[in-house]
Amino acid sequence: MKAFVLIIRALPRRAAVRAGRLMGLLAWLCVPLHRKIARAQMSSVLGAGYRESLLRESFMHQGGLFMDMIKIAYMNDDELRDQVVAEGREHLEGALASGRNVMIIAGHMNWEILGHTPRVFGIEVCVMADLIKNPAIQAISDEIRSRCRIRLLPPKGGMVNRYLEDLRDGRIVGLIIDQRGKRENRLFCDVLGLPAPTNPAPAYIALKGDALILPLAGFNEGGRQGGRYIFRWYEPIDSRDFGTDHSQVHSLGESCKSGAVRDLSCAMHTWLSSVIREQPEQWFWLHCRWLRRSDMKRIVRKGLDFRKSVAEQADGCLTDGKVA
Repeated sequence: MKAFVLIIRALPRRAAVRAGRLMGLLAWLCVPLHRKIARAQMSSVLGAGYRESLLRESFMHQGGLFMDMIKIAYMNDDELRDQVVAEGREHLEGALASGRNVMIIAGHMNWEILGHTPRVFGIEVCVMADLIKNPAIQAISDEIRSRCRIRLLPPKGGMVNRYLEDLRDGRIVGLIIDQRGKRENRLFCDVLGLPAPTNPAPAYIALKGDALILPLAGFNEGGRQGGRYIFRWYEPIDSRDFGTDHSQVHSLGESCKSGAVRDLSCAMHTWLSSVIREQPEQWFWLHCRWLRRSDMKRIVRKGLDFRKSVAEQADGCLTDGKVA
């Protein structure tokens, strides 16, 4: 893996990205199960806007993104800023000037490139990252992520409390919101027209931390990798606009009882759904967003109706009273 990183660093950026896109194309051709899983999700939510070329491009995009992640990590700050177009900067500046606690939210859309937000805008952001089981690979990942200048939080020791401590200390925190979360902690939000089990943690943390929420999306400019990225800030979402009933719950496990947590979670995903529709091929469709991976494998192998399975899951959970 170290040798691979060194080879990628030595290649011209466009050549590295083209090699990554070729790897993505090979994955699209040679890994039919993942292709079918991605197709089931993409075709179901995009409807008439779905084309097989979009599915192929999504695989190629992820391959190129992996290479670009390495190339961009080893750019100096001036080179990096030349590759980024900043849009909506006034939203960031307004949030920083407001005196409020600030939370940045994003989705699985060029997220590893968005990790360089601190370098591009000169701010500190605290983010929690999962650990990789292989310690040697983890060390390489840590080296690449350290170049983002993100303040990495350990994934153990109480995620909610760590984020709340940082918010209350005046630090900016960042979260990826399109996660399923633990089964007992999930609620359902409309994501691209289908009910998706959703981790309530981002909304719960924002409400408990009295945060002003700054949505941030990253797009590959013109859909051509090896070129510039657009970092687009959107109008803030104020957690204070969603009520105060979250004050009556005192743990993440109880948070689905809060209307404020539910409504804020849905508002976040309404924003994210609109972003995905702008450039659907750049979202991570290999992520099983609506159903567990084991269920997705069963559906594609048996040729079952994906939309029907998603609806049945939501109806069953609501009937059982397990999630809101």
